[in-house]
Amino acid sequence: MAPKRYRLSPQARKDLEGIWLYTFKTWSRVQADGYYDELIAAVADLANGSKRGRMIDNIRSGYLSLSYGSHFIIYKQGATGINVVRILHQRMNISRHL
Repeated sequence: MAPKRYRLSPQARKDLEGIWLYTFKTWSRVQADGYYDELIAAVADLANGSKRGRMIDNIRSGYLSLSYGSHFIIYKQGATGINVVRILHQRMNISRHL
C-alpha cells in the first residue's frame, strides 16, 4: 500500500507562515522553527493515519479537525491522503474562517 499524502491549501500555507512569523516575533527563531516542524509532523501523522481528528459536520460537512498546541488543523479526508484547508488558532471562530 502506498503511503498517504497530504496537501496544504494556499490558505493553510499562509496560516503556517503567519504562525511562524508570530512565534518568531514573540519568542524566537528556534521556537518558531520547532513549532512549525511539530505542526507539519502532526499533519503527516493525520495523513498516515497515526492521528485522527474529529468530525466537525456542525461547522462544515465532511471536514475534520485536530487540536495541536494552540491551533486546529482543519482538513478533509481523501482517497490518497488529506487536504489541509486551514490551520487556525484556538481562539479563532472556525466557521467564520472556512
